[in-house]
Amino acid sequence: MPAKRYRVFIWVGLLLALNWLSIALLGLDHPGTNFVVIGNCFGSLFAHATLASAWTAFGPAPLIWRVPLSLAWVMSLPVAIGINLGVVGLQEAVLLFGSCLLGQWVLLQFPLWTLALVLGLRLRHINEGKQEPATERVQFGIRHLLIVTAIAGVLLGIGRIVVTNVSIAGEEPVFFFLAVAAIVVTLPLLLAALMRRLVIPGISLALLLTGVATALELPLSELVGASGPEMKHFVAINVASSILILLVAGIVRMNGYYLCVQPAAAESD
Repeated sequence: MPAKRYRVFIWVGLLLALNWLSIALLGLDHPGTNFVVIGNCFGSLFAHATLASAWTAFGPAPLIWRVPLSLAWVMSLPVAIGINLGVVGLQEAVLLFGSCLLGQWVLLQFPLWTLALVLGLRLRHINEGKQEPATERVQFGIRHLLIVTAIAGVLLGIGRIVVTNVSIAGEEPVFFFLAVAAIVVTLPLLLAALMRRLVIPGISLALLLTGVATALELPLSELVGASGPEMKHFVAINVASSILILLVAGIVRMNGYYLCVQPAAAESD
């Protein structure tokens, strides 16, 4: 891969580093913490884990580098939370958020690698396809996105039904659904933002799914009780995660990358 194609890592890295600092430095443990700060923190965590997972499966760069670096990326996030909460909360934060984010990274590998291996989906630089026959350049489009979004919607619906009817007492099923919902809605948005054509309709479709998921979350949060999060927290979290994903995808696109579908083959990056 020519050196100029690696510029995407510089610009994306700068954006993600600034966002990491906002997670670490914007105080969460102060009384009356603004819901925008809370949304930025937790929404960014979900977005980071989704982005790291997608990079692992789709590239660019050799797989032997992507796996350890994406894991290091994900595991740096609970450190940011620990810094925010101070020395007292560091160990607890690292364990709790580290487990959750690692779980998100692992869970996302299944759908992402299914797309990568079955469809041959990967990030490709625009210059890579210039010397290939047009028949070999198949783009990830609305049809593919509709399938992914439909699956995500079905998963949300099933999860909603299971959680509201589960016989297990306690708050754990509700929190599990809220976490899974955040994972499910970020993936279609990222895929839509990296399509080469019909990006605006694709993003609109993915944001519609995000809105539906947000509407499903509040009634479930009420099952937790008075200590549960409010609607504004869900909105802030989903808005923050969507903004970060769109910003990163925009930088990736500006550097000449888009998602393409091709037969499975050895990586050349």
